[in-house]
Amino acid sequence: MKVSKKVATYGLNASMSVFVGISTYGIVKYAEAGFVVTPSAFSPGMLLLAVLIVASVIGTCYFGHQLDLRNLALHREEEARKAEEAARKGRRKPAKES
Repeated sequence: MKVSKKVATYGLNASMSVFVGISTYGIVKYAEAGFVVTPSAFSPGMLLLAVLIVASVIGTCYFGHQLDLRNLALHREEEARKAEEAARKGRRKPAKES
């Protein structure tokens, strides 16, 4: 499924922002309380954070790939246009210099 460049850019930025936000939250919590093991590692809050981290990494990969595909298509179009322009110029006779 292809997405527009605007949607890919927005999705990539949103995914990276969520990942950075959750990582910052974890670092702040660690710095405040030290490394405290919760009674249950599978508490609903921890599972929600884990799901958000996985979703943000998947979103970053997906939208980053989509953005790369768009940029590659634009690069190929530009190269094709330049090659066509060079071929057109090559068929012309050079102008006589006086």
